Amino acid sequence: MYFKIMGGKEGWHVKDLLRAAHALGFKSDVSDFRLLSHSLINPGPSTDKSGEPECIIVRTMPQGSLEQVVFRMDVLHALGRMGRKVINPPRSLESAVDKFLASELLQSKGLDIPPTFCCQDAETAMDAFTKLGGDVVVKPLFGAEGRGIMRIEDEQLAWRVFKAVKKIEGVIYMQPFIKHPGWDLRIFVLGDKVLGGMKRIAPNGAWKTNVAQGGKGETYKLNSTLEEIGIRATRAVGAEIAGVDLILDKDGKWFVLEVNAVPGWKAFAPVTGIDIAREILVYANKS
Repeated sequence: MYFKIMGGKEGWHVKDLLRAAHALGFKSDVSDFRLLSHSLINPGPSTDKSGEPECIIVRTMPQGSLEQVVFRMDVLHALGRMGRKVINPPRSLESAVDKFLASELLQSKGLDIPPTFCCQDAETAMDAFTKLGGDVVVKPLFGAEGRGIMRIEDEQLAWRVFKAVKKIEGVIYMQPFIKHPGWDLRIFVLGDKVLGGMKRIAPNGAWKTNVAQGGKGETYKLNSTLEEIGIRATRAVGAEIAGVDLILDKDGKWFVLEVNAVPGWKAFAPVTGIDIAREILVYANKS
């Protein structure tokens, strides 16, 4: 099989996928989204598809203008209609990257999520801040690896943050802070299979557990209930590969925080002993 990996050539995950492809005897190369183009000249059906990649693996989506990002997603949709396999499917990328949409989809499928409120003005946000207990986590609607997330317990700080978001015409997405045991859980899902779980422990008593923010990973043995939650959450956003993040509250209840449709495994693979890159390529080749 011929794989096209969409990502930066110097990225660790891209290099790991290239390593696994070489070991498996698959052809693979790398393209940068920033150089992506697509022709609609004489777009009639072609019988000769030799030399074209059979599977496109989305590894990163670099920053860009709204037009650039929309165009990149348009091309992924077009490639799917042309019969190429795109992992993850573009619709799932769009669903997972939008925290509000992902939360709504998860809730619509009966999964437990933290109480969530989203609005566009500071006054409404302040009312929600009070109703959510005056201790909230505010997240950018689009973001990853814990970047831009704030815990706010002070009313005056809340007002300043909400006004600042309003000023830049942003969206205020907030959830109550869930008092957790100092760690949360990442479940790695591939198709209908759960590859494993990793406990992410916050550093030095901090509340952020993301490995990119200094959290430490440890292997975690999943039970059937957690595996089912991981698979259901992945299906809710329409993904084939996903990192599902769960948090345990003080009463022992699990909540789905988010679904990452471009999940990393730089920490997950050594902690669990699983060759994630190989698993992904084997899965894509069979499906």
